[in-house]
Amino acid sequence: MAAGTATIGGRQYAVGLYWENSPGGGRVTQIAKEAAKQPGTQAEFYVVRPGNNDGRVAQFGLCSSEAGQKAGMPALAGCLANQVPGSWVGAFRLSEGVIVTVVRDDLIVPDGDVFFQDEAEARDRLIQEIGFGGLQTTYAPESWSIPGADTIPLTLLLNNRQDIKLQQVSIPKKVKIIAASVGLLLIVLVGGVWYWQAQEAEEEARAAAAAALAHPSPMSLFQDNKPPEPKYVRVWENEPQPMAAIEACRAGLSSIPAAVAGWKISGVKCAKSNMAVTWAFDKGMATIPEGAQLDDVGKTASKSIGLTVLPARGAETLLDPTDVLKRYLAQNWGVGLSVAADDPPPPPPPGYTGEWHPPPPPWVKRSFTLTVPELPSTLAEYFDGLPGLIVNSISLAPAGVGGTWSIEGIIYENRK
Repeated sequence: MAAGTATIGGRQYAVGLYWENSPGGGRVTQIAKEAAKQPGTQAEFYVVRPGNNDGRVAQFGLCSSEAGQKAGMPALAGCLANQVPGSWVGAFRLSEGVIVTVVRDDLIVPDGDVFFQDEAEARDRLIQEIGFGGLQTTYAPESWSIPGADTIPLTLLLNNRQDIKLQQVSIPKKVKIIAASVGLLLIVLVGGVWYWQAQEAEEEARAAAAAALAHPSPMSLFQDNKPPEPKYVRVWENEPQPMAAIEACRAGLSSIPAAVAGWKISGVKCAKSNMAVTWAFDKGMATIPEGAQLDDVGKTASKSIGLTVLPARGAETLLDPTDVLKRYLAQNWGVGLSVAADDPPPPPPPGYTGEWHPPPPPWVKRSFTLTVPELPSTLAEYFDGLPGLIVNSISLAPAGVGGTWSIEGIIYENRK
């Protein structure tokens, strides 16, 4: 095991960082710098992964420059964890070695950002994490034959994300000298114009006082600073109708060749206006599927296909939860409905300065996963006339004979 860098999609990422949770809120940067200077650590770089509105605490990662990391370089584990929330483990084979990333409850585990040069060691670590349980998804090379593992290429999973970047723990001495010189020059310049600025400030204060009398402050709109009603976004009204999304996915299948010499389709997934297709090498002489990208060992090919951009459904009135349950039970969906987290609250309106603790949105959400043997099958029977239903993804696994389509989505309902 080692730290280092990995090249993904032509860009270098830092791997092998040590991660810690930081419940200190806004002090996470200070806490990270202090941890980097502890005896026995002496890290030169740190990264910060902020918390979110769902209750996830902030995290920071530490590393040094001995393995080639540089300031401004994105940290792979942090970018992946932001791209793929939840609880999962992934092993990704690259030209530099094998990277194993472990995320549990949307947090990177302390030793869950590991770089292996020995593939056998990487596979052992992956199996160990699977044995611990509690994972929603496992990503692994197809050649490892891990039961139930997703073989999506790292390039598609990462989607060129690079929002978590290395920062220097301390400023180099040369930079400090330059900054001090510039600061001294600024002091001289400011001193030369200070008197003029003071006169201008007095004039501006008089003008502002006059304007305040003519145009009241936005805060006067909130009597006694009473919190205004939050304006939640009606998310489902900005999404297409569910059957339109399913039909777009079905239509996209026509752009996939029925057969490619030496390959078999291993997975299809539609999400929003994109379809991701993966092929697994089968046997014999083979040609690369048109427009597809190969992994480093030539065992997996992948291709992203654009789907028709669908219009938003527009205004739609939600049903009460009891009405949704009646339909669900009468139609025997064969799947459970799971309570989903509330939508995050909107920011306060401009000019409001009081405490902002808005009530929850006037609706609740439940998620579902429905499986059918083919598209569109009987899905119209389930979805048509059911307001507030969003289709998030449509996937086929395993592909080919015996495969089933999984439709994952959300149903918005009135809050009781």
